[in-house]
Amino acid sequence: MRPPGITPSTSKRRGFELVVRETAGSIENYALLNTPDSGVDVAIVQGGTAPTDKEKRKELVALASLYLEPVWVFYRGEAQLERISQLAGRRIAVGAEGSGVRALSLELLAAGGVVGGQSGTMLVDLGGDKAVAALREGSVDGALFVMGPTAPLISELMHTPGVRLMSFEQAHAYARRFRYLSPVTLHRGSLDLVRDLPEREVQLVAPAAVLVARKDVHPAVVALLTEAAVRTHRGGDLLSDPGRFPNDTLTELPVNEQARYYLTHGPDFLRRMLPFWLAALIHRFVVLLIPLFVVLVPLLRLTPPVYRWSVRSRIYRWYARLRVIDERLRGALDVEQVRKDLLLLDQLEHEIGGLKVPLSYMDEFYDLRLHVGYIRGRLEERLTVPGAPRAEGALKHG
Repeated sequence: MRPPGITPSTSKRRGFELVVRETAGSIENYALLNTPDSGVDVAIVQGGTAPTDKEKRKELVALASLYLEPVWVFYRGEAQLERISQLAGRRIAVGAEGSGVRALSLELLAAGGVVGGQSGTMLVDLGGDKAVAALREGSVDGALFVMGPTAPLISELMHTPGVRLMSFEQAHAYARRFRYLSPVTLHRGSLDLVRDLPEREVQLVAPAAVLVARKDVHPAVVALLTEAAVRTHRGGDLLSDPGRFPNDTLTELPVNEQARYYLTHGPDFLRRMLPFWLAALIHRFVVLLIPLFVVLVPLLRLTPPVYRWSVRSRIYRWYARLRVIDERLRGALDVEQVRKDLLLLDQLEHEIGGLKVPLSYMDEFYDLRLHVGYIRGRLEERLTVPGAPRAEGALKHG
């Protein structure tokens, strides 16, 4: 099926190429979605047909439940049937191989006790137009279809003499047992007011048609498809009130979070105010910036400590040279070495004078200059009083 509300022309204007693939039905659609090189990214599938394999399910997400597709049971005969079990022993068309109709038909027939055991029921793999023709000709006694109430095949069968529509009097029981089914009521005359078809209220069960995508589908595609689904299906139909669909329920797969947000809150600010292409471009930049922020935030937190270390290191590196002089002062007097140390202090003071330090670190800068003056005083004392005892203190900082 074609994604709702999107045509090749509209998708091309939005910067996408839409390629429609005709398939046998939901089972084949799921197989294509689970094949990476199939070229299929999105499909409309029937509720109740999702893969049972967890490995296959985890690669898929639902975008929205679109509408209800009732299960129609048409049969030949005058007797009025109200339960699936009454089809036992008949020839029944259950849909083509690989179709969602066949998978659901087999499940419902098994639950109703129609297949298996000694029922004598004959299942015929026919669906669509072929099943209609077989029912009209009498080569089958009954047929199951899954489609919307406005489908031409339903209208054709409703007007076919000798063919009747079964009412699911156990509709609520089936919906309780199979959670992907919903009980629905087809009101009298809703299909044809002039001919009053159906002639009475008919109870049906209906799975939802679900828009399913591969988990790696681009967010811009998700936004476009969800927007199209809302625009196409929010008006309701013969079986649902306006606003009920599309929704994020009646799905067997986890719902894409972006699609869920759109269905719950509508389009975000950018999509309301900007053209699609521009909003998609901005969203793409946001996605690219998130990893960058993840890296930058820790770096920004490290910036103040690194800055403090860089400033203080420019000050503290002079203390290593002062410590060497201080240690020599505690040794035996060497007048020549004292004079060299005084010349070294002159050079240090000249270099320190050209040091650029932020105002917030000036206290440490002036501490350095005081310590240089302290060492100079001790050196000059050793020269003027050669026999003076050595100072016992040592230069300490930090």
